[in-house]
Amino acid sequence: MFGKKSQTSSVGLQARIQKIAATPSAVLAKPAFGKRQPRALSFKPGTLTFLGGERLDVVVKNLNAAGARVEFIRGTRLPERVLLIEPLQGIRKWAHVTWQTWGVAGLEFVKSENAND
Repeated sequence: MFGKKSQTSSVGLQARIQKIAATPSAVLAKPAFGKRQPRALSFKPGTLTFLGGERLDVVVKNLNAAGARVEFIRGTRLPERVLLIEPLQGIRKWAHVTWQTWGVAGLEFVKSENAND
């Protein structure tokens, strides 16, 4: 157990390392989950409005035509659909909450402004 290591295990490890080193990096890189447009970094105040009328102040951290990432202080579970209002750029869009962790959420804008889609 604490003696010399067997030659076969180090030879196998060496062969695996050589195989990894010979593989082009593009093959090793995993593709991103889905393809999304790059988001512009921002730090702008905004508000999420729920279908029931409740409002939550947020900071819009990333933004593009397809969605946004927002951060908020209150540890609340967001509903499936919210209205994002960002007054500095005049944004008022309905969005689906695609992911959420404590205080951070990813939004995907819906194509229509109608909340009943």
